[in-house]
Amino acid sequence: MQIGMLKLAGLKDESCANTLTQALKAVNGVNDANVSLADSKATVSYDEDLVSTQRLQVAIKDAGFSVAKPAHGEEGSCCGGCGG
Repeated sequence: MQIGMLKLAGLKDESCANTLTQALKAVNGVNDANVSLADSKATVSYDEDLVSTQRLQVAIKDAGFSVAKPAHGEEGSCCGGCGG
C-alpha cells in the first residue's frame, strides 16, 4: 500500500474537490482518496502494483484539473545549484 500526495491546480470550490475525489477513487487500485480544497492537495492511498502516480496524474487531467509543479525543494525537486 502506498500513500501519495499530489499538489493540484485548478480547484475552485468544494464541488471541484468532490469531483476530483470521485475521479481518483474510480481508478482501479485506488483504495481511498481525499482532495483538500484549502491545501490544493490530493492524498491518495493506492496499490502500487495496480496503479502508478503517472496514472493518477492522468485521472486528474481527465477530470479537468492539473497537477501543480512542485515548489523548489518539495518532493525532491531541486536543481542542485543551491545545495538543497
